[in-house]
Amino acid sequence: MCNVLSALVLVLGVASMFLEKAQSCGGYDLEIDYMRNCDSNNVIELSNNFSVSLSKDCMLEFNGCVIAHEDITSAEVEYTVHKDGVSRSGKKDGCQQMGDKVQDFEIAVELLGLPQHCPVKKNTLCLNKKSVDVSKYKLRMNLLMGHISGKSMMTSDGGGKTCTEFSAHVVNRVAKAIPGRHYIPVIG
Repeated sequence: MCNVLSALVLVLGVASMFLEKAQSCGGYDLEIDYMRNCDSNNVIELSNNFSVSLSKDCMLEFNGCVIAHEDITSAEVEYTVHKDGVSRSGKKDGCQQMGDKVQDFEIAVELLGLPQHCPVKKNTLCLNKKSVDVSKYKLRMNLLMGHISGKSMMTSDGGGKTCTEFSAHVVNRVAKAIPGRHYIPVIG
């Protein structure tokens, strides 16, 4: 559903290398505190059982459904992402972003069966156990270590809104074995 939906699922997916505690690729655990709709009247809604996990063989696995309750021809997305005390906020045209071709993003959207352009029709898309291989990023997992949270608010052309938020931790498995540690500090 519109790039907004695609971006939402991927942002949640990447950030969600966290929800159900899983020993994951490159020696990291993904622990998701929550991933949820933050408005009961969302135009695009994640099903109650929507989840993302990272397997030991570096597959980002999606489960659950994404429901578009109305047709969307344009969408503006405001977002804020926090990573260990640093915040980044912005505003993007969701459909325009969908048109910008970013190789890995485009491949993931296609593999998940998500719409690749606007308009997006009213629809329910279930991702039951669809997965995307992220093994080429396992050496960069240390950059994601720590607490990551975010919130996005999409406004569609019909005036409807969609609010989604998440909170997760990427944890080094070795450091986690040390009581009170979730990461190994870098000195130098």
